[in-house]
Amino acid sequence: MTKTATVHAAAWKRLFDEFLNKRFGDLGEPFVPFDIKTDYRRYVDGKPRFDGVITFLKARGIELPQGTQADGPEVQSVHALGNLKDKYFLEHLDQRGVEAL
Repeated sequence: MTKTATVHAAAWKRLFDEFLNKRFGDLGEPFVPFDIKTDYRRYVDGKPRFDGVITFLKARGIELPQGTQADGPEVQSVHALGNLKDKYFLEHLDQRGVEAL
C-alpha cells in the first residue's frame, strides 16, 4: 500500500497555482494561491478529477468549457486542466516515488 494523498495534493496545487498565476498575468485578476489545507479538502479531495476542476474553479468564480479528453495544456478547458493534473501527479511519482504505508 502507498500514501498518495500528499502527491495528489501537490499536483493539484501546482496545477491551480500555475493556472491562477497565468490568469493574473493575462487578465489582471488577483492571484490567490491554491491552499492545500482548505481548498484541497473542500473542492477536490475524493472527487473525480474533472469534477474537482469544475468545483474549484466555480468557487473562484471561473467557468471554462468542458472540452474533450484529447485537450492538451494549450487549451483552456476543464479536460485540459484535469489532464495536466494527471501529468503532474505521474511526473511526481516518476521523479520522487511515493511513501509506503
